[in-house]
Amino acid sequence: MNLGSLINLESPFSPSFYVVTGILFFLTLENTIPFRAATLSKLRRWRINFSMNFCNVVIIDLCFVYLLRKTTLFSGTHQLNLFEKIHLNSIGRILLTILLLDLALYWMHRLNHKLPFLWRFHRVHHTDLNVDVSSASRFHFGEVTVSTTITYTFMLLMGATLVEVRAFQVALFLMAQFGHSNIKLWSTLEKFLWLVLVPPSMHRIHHSNIKRETDSNYGTIFSFWDRLFGTFTYNVDQDKIIFGLNEFKDPNELTLFKLLKLPFRGLFVRGNASK
Repeated sequence: MNLGSLINLESPFSPSFYVVTGILFFLTLENTIPFRAATLSKLRRWRINFSMNFCNVVIIDLCFVYLLRKTTLFSGTHQLNLFEKIHLNSIGRILLTILLLDLALYWMHRLNHKLPFLWRFHRVHHTDLNVDVSSASRFHFGEVTVSTTITYTFMLLMGATLVEVRAFQVALFLMAQFGHSNIKLWSTLEKFLWLVLVPPSMHRIHHSNIKRETDSNYGTIFSFWDRLFGTFTYNVDQDKIIFGLNEFKDPNELTLFKLLKLPFRGLFVRGNASK
């Protein structure tokens, strides 16, 4: 079975398959080599986070499948395929797709923190008071819709094929799950991963309740974007990190229904949109 048959739209191995596989794999690791003990009910958090994930999978795997097909067709018909002009082989195209789309998501992530309207949706992700693999599923459907639209716009400009976009999705989902995982890695391996990728200890800092730490380490797959653009934070005592946002510390205010309503709270009241 070749790579294309594993990740194209017609394959039974859709991104949802890899999401579920990744969740099971990292949950196993979290129970084997946990970084810290949970302070809240796992089942309650998982029910909330995975319920959000279900909504997002519907958006990505169903609503955007039609766009994915049409965008690829449009790109070829209107000669927007930039990849054809640089004559890469299939592996090169996949790697470049992952690199460029991860760069686009890095900047989108920064904008999510800097623009008040986008922060309204993204802060739902940061309200998680514990961080584990389920946190990689805790995104408001509004944020997912915006980020997926931007991703496919870049795909249109690049002329990426279905296989290349699926490869990026798989890499994105698995690395997001890895980065959020509550696992303790060997220090030597951790230091090595920091050079290129985003290990849990790097992304853990991003979920700190300290604003200067929250506004750093935006990368999802590659860590060098943060180094390149000056948002890299390293020297933080991992054991002292407190997760979540200071204004949202009551678990009773972080139910699924309230989180879905959170971005719209006070939306039309002047001065209530900022961080």
